[in-house]
Amino acid sequence: MSSWFGPKAPSRVPTDTVAPLRFWDDAVLLKSLVVYSLARYDSLLNAEKLRSSLERLASIKGWKKLGARLRKNSKGEIEYHVPETFTAERPAIAFSHVKHDVAIDAHPLASQLPRPNPTRPIIAGDPEIFTPLLKPEGAPTKIDDYLVQDRGQLGLHVVSFLDATLVILYYNHTSFDLMGWGALMAAWTHVLHGREDQVATPVGGDPGSDDFDSLSSLGTNPTEPHVLQKHLMQTAGLVGYGASNIIDLAFRGKENRIVCVPGAFIENLRTKILAELQAEATASGSSEKPFVTEADVLGAWWTKLAVTSLMKADSNRTVNLQYAASARKALGMSTDPAKDPYFSNLFTMLYTLLPASEIIQKPVSHLAREIRRSVVEQGTREQVEAYFALQRQAAGKMVPFFGDAGMHLMTLSNWGKADLYGHDFSPAAVSEDDAEKPQYPSYIQTTQLPFNFPEGFCVIGQDSAKNFWLYGFRIAGYWDKVEQALRETDGL
Repeated sequence: MSSWFGPKAPSRVPTDTVAPLRFWDDAVLLKSLVVYSLARYDSLLNAEKLRSSLERLASIKGWKKLGARLRKNSKGEIEYHVPETFTAERPAIAFSHVKHDVAIDAHPLASQLPRPNPTRPIIAGDPEIFTPLLKPEGAPTKIDDYLVQDRGQLGLHVVSFLDATLVILYYNHTSFDLMGWGALMAAWTHVLHGREDQVATPVGGDPGSDDFDSLSSLGTNPTEPHVLQKHLMQTAGLVGYGASNIIDLAFRGKENRIVCVPGAFIENLRTKILAELQAEATASGSSEKPFVTEADVLGAWWTKLAVTSLMKADSNRTVNLQYAASARKALGMSTDPAKDPYFSNLFTMLYTLLPASEIIQKPVSHLAREIRRSVVEQGTREQVEAYFALQRQAAGKMVPFFGDAGMHLMTLSNWGKADLYGHDFSPAAVSEDDAEKPQYPSYIQTTQLPFNFPEGFCVIGQDSAKNFWLYGFRIAGYWDKVEQALRETDGL
């Protein structure tokens, strides 16, 4: 199916396996996003080895979805068309390669890729300026581009310099979520190292398998209401929120930044937070030992910094911290991307609702504890079922909104469990010296097309130098306030 006036979809190939998208992949928000991820390797890698190993993975049982074409059926529903065999004419992976016969530091744009090793948190750069590097000509920017081209869901673009390589993967978000991305990287690395016997078969197998969509009934029989049910925004509240934020949502520009945070900074901050929480527990006579993760600390630190830079200390405006988290653990599934992966989208939102004054006036330890409480309270099997029941009821399977019409919404996501910085590409190294030592990425960034969100951040991961890398998005003009705060306070 296609528009009367636009490009027409390729004719159906009779031997293709046709199957519907998984229920939770077929959501409006996911269909609207094309994700581009760039990883910098500080050595020259063989682009053909990268391509052939990824193509090989797409031919292994359970991974053929990578090469599935997206098409609309007569009802307007998007479905998979999986080639019976991948060929040079119909490859699994869309591949492109650009070579520059200069060192990366001699390239006018690539030389600006962040390479800091800071002693304090810094804003390291604007990831949007690198779009010309990561997006090959003719590559998709919206789902319609997939519907009218004979291309698989996954694309690989390699940019080579004399001493470095940029490896770019791009895909429509219906393909998989963060943990799916981690599973893909783990499996690809196994193939690259010649360890095909260690490639895990994804849960449900390939499109068309009998149990491919085993989670389609998730949320049909919740056993308890969502803990924030009374704060669920119905139509009137959503309309009010849209009206209150129409300028920010529709008219004001958005800006993205990469933030680099030394691991020692977060380690010291976590130690301080735990000490404060322990002192509170002791004073109250509690024997419970406090616990927060590095992700809780990062989330609390950044949220406090962002909110303090925007609002007055006595503001009672509700702040909604909307934390995207995998539902795999709650559903009894593997949380190891390399073992029994669920290669699709399976995430919930965990919500922390607080007045801005509480975030600004109280220590960061208070916010870290509130985030941890939300994760524990809303991360149970019963609460995950309740969440998906609400999402199932929403038009287009949009995520539920909790709060009020005047709230400030922030989206958080921690990608650390996907271990994106932990994949060794040394078998693809051209130099024998480079091939004899691990080749991990030194920098990773993502870009989501065609639009940016107003406020939030993702913790991309921790590099080999123990730096945490954050990808943040804000309304245009807001970053200056955060940068000033970082300079004045050294991040605290």
